[in-house]
Amino acid sequence: MRRSLPSALALAVSALLLLGCAPTSPATPTPTTEPPRATASSSPTPTPDVDPQMVVSLDGITVTDASGTSSADYDDPTGLLALIEKTTGELPEPETVEIFPGQPSTLQRFDWEGLSVLADSKRDSPASLTVTAADISGIPVSTPEGLRVGSTRTELVDAGAWALVPEQDAATATDLGLGGQEVPGTQSLTHPGSVGILFTLFVLEGDTVMRILVPANDFSDL
Repeated sequence: MRRSLPSALALAVSALLLLGCAPTSPATPTPTTEPPRATASSSPTPTPDVDPQMVVSLDGITVTDASGTSSADYDDPTGLLALIEKTTGELPEPETVEIFPGQPSTLQRFDWEGLSVLADSKRDSPASLTVTAADISGIPVSTPEGLRVGSTRTELVDAGAWALVPEQDAATATDLGLGGQEVPGTQSLTHPGSVGILFTLFVLEGDTVMRILVPANDFSDL
């Protein structure tokens, strides 16, 4: 039996509707390009500039240069001399020091240009040093307060310096002291009844520092 034209047309329309309702295949995702990762720079990190300096304090010296910071105490004369030798590139031949004329002494003095160290030849007692220049082998030398050979009397007084002899005035005295570290078992020669102290001694000509001695003390008559 043949279908009528309207029936065939209805079937065709239904088929088209079914096709329109059928699920479509998912779209293929578009590949994304990952952003390039940052890579470490191959160029070396520049080394910061370091201003070399030597600081002389009541305990010892501290040297700062491109290789870092090194310290040595006066209680270790061997280490002190080694650090100064490393800093300046030389170790002078020592000279024997006579405390009293004609009497033998175990004290030795090592002289660099602008600096000297006084040490016992047995290295069993603290050393001391004298600074006579603003720099040693091109390295500036100063106290922790920033005072150096060439500093002014005003700078010393502003830092708290005092005259060694009580009767003198810091405004006119030739020798000024700064700081004070008590040494148990000693007695001050300038302040009877008081414990002796270590201090930094500044020797002036006029109003200008010419020498720095450290550590100085007020309980020894040498």
